[in-house]
Amino acid sequence: MIKHLLKVFTFLAFFIFACNLQAQDNKIVAGLLLTWVDDPTSTMVIDIHTPGDYQGSTQLYYKLAKDKKWNESQGESFAYPFSTKKINRFYLKNLTAAGNYEFTFGSDKTVYRFRTMPLNTKKGITFIAGGDTMHEKSHMDRTNKAVLALNPDFIVLGGDLAYANGLEKNLGRWEQWFQSVQETLIDKDNRVIPIVAGIGNHEVVDGTYKKHPDFKDTNEWRKKIAPYFYTFFAFPGLRGYNVLDFKNYLSLVALDTDHSNPIKGEQTQWLAQTLSARSKKVDFIFPFYHVPAYPSTRSFSASNSKEIRENFIPLFEKNGIRVAFENHDHTYKRTYPIFENKIDETGKGIVYIGDGAWGVNTRPITKKEWYLKEAQGIRHFIAVTLKNKQASFRMINENGVQFDSYQYKK
Repeated sequence: MIKHLLKVFTFLAFFIFACNLQAQDNKIVAGLLLTWVDDPTSTMVIDIHTPGDYQGSTQLYYKLAKDKKWNESQGESFAYPFSTKKINRFYLKNLTAAGNYEFTFGSDKTVYRFRTMPLNTKKGITFIAGGDTMHEKSHMDRTNKAVLALNPDFIVLGGDLAYANGLEKNLGRWEQWFQSVQETLIDKDNRVIPIVAGIGNHEVVDGTYKKHPDFKDTNEWRKKIAPYFYTFFAFPGLRGYNVLDFKNYLSLVALDTDHSNPIKGEQTQWLAQTLSARSKKVDFIFPFYHVPAYPSTRSFSASNSKEIRENFIPLFEKNGIRVAFENHDHTYKRTYPIFENKIDETGKGIVYIGDGAWGVNTRPITKKEWYLKEAQGIRHFIAVTLKNKQASFRMINENGVQFDSYQYKK
């Protein structure tokens, strides 16, 4: 009897030890984000967040899933804003297009996966667009799960992510945001979905550089008023606007709608050059940004919306943009095709989609403006499929049910 009890106690002790060891391993990765700053067919940026007391290896090991030999990458480590945590960032290059990769970090035993983008859209690609992601973690979790069910190639988010307003006291909101990503945007095979993010007013202290009288148009100041955003996201990187090119089939243009950069001036000049260099070479160009030019609930005459229409939109029209992703209003909207501020269904018009309601409390549509084809207060995301010269848009609610669609051929 005593021998039997000793065996039971020994087994229980070993079981508890193993569970504690596993728990410790799981805590090594306190946050995980994949994105790109360069060619998504041959690179990947991996961010691993580690606790402040982590003293283990900071090596990243990665390989093609079919290979046996692991490659090593030593990244850069830097401080997590207002925390003892560290961010370990790895830039992987010279990867195989449409490749399935595995990676693991330090002494953590978990093997994660990612895939690089293909060289073309012959087999089709699907990405998800949306914004305004987390008033409540439960809202974000639910929408994330519906996104994950589609197995997309990547996600594009147009600002207002954790609603932390750049403030130290709201650090916990970013920790919740990354927790949601880890819990609901990694599939059963441990594949991590890359996220391409843009900036919104809730990434910035007081929402805009304009409320800082001593603001200077420098990267140092931009990071000062948006410390989380410019630390957590390698793309768009400091300056706040950028373009990500997927060979000659897709360009994503991230813009800053008066948050850490003026709309008018240098950013508009950059946009003119960026679109002109791509309009005749790239199949699909999608601008994404936070404040809408054509709002669904806020005033059409709001100063920042007006400034976007005066500066960005003529460049969109000049360069043949067909769809732009907007956010901020906490609703869903799809406009009629618009050209020179009028409905134009001749093929020149631009359709503005979105208005940002991924994981927020939604607003009602109190007035349906002349340009709104569809509008309602509903949490949602947009699933965009590109195949050859065809672009298809499925609008899907937080429960995974499609409620609207749009498509066009290049």
